[in-house]
Amino acid sequence: MSSEKARFVEIDQLQQQADLEDVCRFYGVDPGPLQQIGKDIRTRCFLNCGKCEETGNRAIAIDSNSPVKRWRCHQYGCGKGGNLVTMCDLMKPGTNYGGKSPKRERFIEIREDLRRIIGGSSTETTEKETPSEVQPAEEPLVNVPLVNHPNERARGLIHLDERFIVIPDENMNRHAAAYVRKHPFLTPEVCREHRCGYLPRPGSGDDFRGGILQGDWVYCYPNEQGEPLAWFGRNLQYEKQHAAWVVGGRTEKEPAKFRFPKGFHRGLEVYGQHDWGKEDVQRRIRDEIGVLIVVEGPNDRIALSTLGIDAFAICSNVITREQARRISDQAREIGVPVGVMFDNDMEGENGARVSIPLLAEFGPVQYIWTSAICDGNYKNRQPESVLLDEWPLIINNLDVRTRQK
Repeated sequence: MSSEKARFVEIDQLQQQADLEDVCRFYGVDPGPLQQIGKDIRTRCFLNCGKCEETGNRAIAIDSNSPVKRWRCHQYGCGKGGNLVTMCDLMKPGTNYGGKSPKRERFIEIREDLRRIIGGSSTETTEKETPSEVQPAEEPLVNVPLVNHPNERARGLIHLDERFIVIPDENMNRHAAAYVRKHPFLTPEVCREHRCGYLPRPGSGDDFRGGILQGDWVYCYPNEQGEPLAWFGRNLQYEKQHAAWVVGGRTEKEPAKFRFPKGFHRGLEVYGQHDWGKEDVQRRIRDEIGVLIVVEGPNDRIALSTLGIDAFAICSNVITREQARRISDQAREIGVPVGVMFDNDMEGENGARVSIPLLAEFGPVQYIWTSAICDGNYKNRQPESVLLDEWPLIINNLDVRTRQK
């Protein structure tokens, strides 16, 4: 059996074996009352599909006779549908495919979710493979350092930060200048240390390095050796575009906050991984912090570092299995548990609900903060907003909750 065919056989079996209510609980979603009407299970729309108002109690129809749980939304103007995989995509935190079949890493993550939901790491195929049908193992995905990249243009990006503007003066785009003012921890010194900054458009010059990242606030993503693996950009007009998307009824594709280069497997890497093997960093984590902190975005890591707090970012609000394994291995080496500190909003808390059980498969894990701690003072806050005098309150609260367990 070909590896491609086996892939579809497995995902079909996972969809057949997974219970819908178990899937909803896994993603922290309440589907509401499920009503059996004929061959269909009917309920309200509980999916993150872009709807701007609640639907009736029979908007979603799920074919109870379908092994892959075919479904359709009958809400006026919607018409989305698919199988359990597309339904998972519309429940799973993070950017979804809007009702279309998820691709690449998103598909792999959903397949892993389904494996965990049914309680196994793999499923048997319906056909037995003969020795002649056994395929060689697929080569594992890897990210090649830019210095060793086979593409000459990619190798020319090793020192892309030579083009960065980090001082908000007349040379900096107004959107970038506003971004720096909104994030005061992004001083010129901090930007140079973390190799981030505004990548201007070439204008009258002839330096076009950076391609589609020009006009973005750009970050370096180094490997454990500190070698650049990729450069990724933060869309400086994301907030404006996202607000317009919400006002427009969320019918179009949600605007992207970050731009990663094609072919870069960010689910394999951890932002800040080049620091976690250093003796002084490990000492601070072990003796002063007490947990290996995991945050969502690069700014969370950078801002906390200016307070002397070491943290590592997954560049998402949902961790991948490989990230969970690597982070847990590193925490075990240092001798501390993993501490999850995602954004204290709905998306961050939903992401934590998915990520913490996965981390727990590899080792001890703690939730550093929630929207409820300290009388709700940190509700809707991001780690990048934490002030130096607030950190002792947060970490002491963690100590109290740990002792109460």
